[in-house]
Parts: sequence; C-alpha cells; structure tokens
Amino acid sequence: MKIFYKINQPESRPADLARWRQPSEKGFALLIVVVVLLLLTFMASQYIMMVRTEVQIANNTKMNFRSRFLAEAGLNLALFRLLDLPTSDNELANEKFHEGHTYETFLPAGKVAYYAVNETGKIDLNSAPAGLLELFFKHYGLDEEQIATIVDSLADWRDTDNFHRLHGAEQDTYKAMIDPYIPRNGAIVDPAEFFLVNGTDVLAGKFTAAEVFTVYNPGSKINFNSLTPAMLDFLAGGDADIIEAYSAAGAPGEELTATKATQPQQILTATQAQQILGDERYALFSPYLAYSSNRNPNYFIVGEGLAGYSAEGEQKKMQETAGIKISALISVERAGLKYLSWKESPL
Repeated sequence: MKIFYKINQPESRPADLARWRQPSEKGFALLIVVVVLLLLTFMASQYIMMVRTEVQIANNTKMNFRSRFLAEAGLNLALFRLLDLPTSDNELANEKFHEGHTYETFLPAGKVAYYAVNETGKIDLNSAPAGLLELFFKHYGLDEEQIATIVDSLADWRDTDNFHRLHGAEQDTYKAMIDPYIPRNGAIVDPAEFFLVNGTDVLAGKFTAAEVFTVYNPGSKINFNSLTPAMLDFLAGGDADIIEAYSAAGAPGEELTATKATQPQQILTATQAQQILGDERYALFSPYLAYSSNRNPNYFIVGEGLAGYSAEGEQKKMQETAGIKISALISVERAGLKYLSWKESPL
C-alpha cells in the first residue's frame, strides 16, 4: 500500500508545486520592480543634475559676458575722461580726472572700476638706471645675488654680443634650459619679455609686467604724477599712509567749474613728493623722479568689470563668477587712437 501511494503521489505534485513556487515568484517580481524604480530614480536625478549644470553654465557664461562688457565700459570711460570727452554723468563731467587713481561706478549690470596712467610713470626696461632697478627688486625681497643676476642678465638680453657680464646670461644659458629659447639681443619691445630674462622666475606672480614696466618712457625717470597702483606701492614701500597721502594730494579738489577744460590735473612737485614720501624714502628715489603734465602720447588703461554687484557691494544670488580685467596700451595721436596692446584676464 505504501508502494502504491508513492507511485501515485506524482499526480498531486503540480498543485503542490504551484503552491510552493508562488511566494518565490512574487518576491522575484517585487525585486524587479524595486530595481526598475531605483534605476528610474537614478536616471531622473542624473537628468535633474544635468539640467542644473546646464543652467549654471549658461548663467556663468552670461555673467562672464556681462563682466567683460563692464570692463570694456570702464576702459572706455577712462579714455573719454582722459581725452576730456563729455559723459552723461554730471558728477563725472564736473570732476577732475587724476591719473593713477582708481575710480569706481555702478551700472545696472554690476560694478565698474578703471584707471589710466601715462607710460612715463613706469620703469623703462631699455633705459632705466641700474640703481632704480635694484631698488625695485629689493622692494620684493630679493637678495644681492639675485638682484645682480637679474640686472646683468637684463643688460645681456638687450646687447647684441655674446659676452657674459659677471652675473649675466647669454644665448648658451638660455639654450641649456629645459625649454630652450633665444634671447632678443636687442632693445626690448614688450614688457612681458622681462619674465624671459634669466633669474626673473623668483618674481613670477608678484606683479604684472605691464603695470610696472614699459618701453615707451625714453627718459630714465619715473613721472610722479602718473603712477599705477603697483608703482605707487613700490615708491611707498607698501606704506598705506603714504599711499593714502598720495591719492589725497592728487585727488579732485572742491573747486569745480563748468567745464573740464579749465580743470587740469594738479601737478605734484618735488616738495610735495618729499612731504608725501617722507625724507628717508624721498632721498632714495629723488634721483629717479620727474614731475610733468605728461606729453607722452602713450597711456596704459585698465578697466575691471564685476557683474551682479550693487552699489551696496552685495552680490546677487548664483552670480559667483569671477570678474574680468582688461588692460590696454593706447597711443593718443592727432590722427586718432591706436591700440598697441590688449589683454584680458580674470580678476
């Protein structure tokens, strides 16, 4: 009987198997649904992140364009005021324009800053005396050996021979470098060449060559009436009180007349320079200072734009893009304006 039961037992197995397999199949289907939902959730989150990224990129691009146009506006505003051209701002029309002073104004799109200086207020790389260069390099903390290396190498860079000065460098020195190049062996034509001269790598990042050096100042002296912020910092030795005194001495006065033509920039004299710099620093720099009203036609103009800033200095939400700085060297001639250089960089 037991044998018969076992033989006929398979007839009841299909129902039992269905009963046994049903819970397992339901669990598998649930697992598939969960996996699909997780996949859809992941895809949706990735899509949302992609959309947010695209929106942020578009916003950053828009703000960068605004910053660039604001920087151009600052450059043109400096040029208009330098040329005594009228502006729509009555306050600007009645205000003396002081070379080297940084002016700020606000437009609906953001903040604008600008200044303009004559090239006579910089150190000429082709004619500056060694004593002035040494003072400049000491200002940035270089030791005697480093200073001698740069001064001699700069002279070797300009001369046409291949004879080394004591601490200088000629063609063989530059050819032996990891990335070799050939020195000019002639007069420097671009201030940026300074950082190609042997030994100047220790100064990289401390200042911009165009804000300190020039090749358009035929004299060996610095015009005290037209200093870039970097040159003022050099003469002042970083002293905030001296910098403030200089800005106050050349800043617009209270005597405002109807037209700018009758409002020439105040010309600072040697006596005023001594009062501003102090006896000690004036004694150091007096051999290298000049005082003129700038008849040199070449001007260095800087415009900075920062989109999204209000007059209160607050930046709007989601506008954390960097500002744009435009530096241009412009020759003001009777026939018109001639752009000699143009450089754009982030602030």
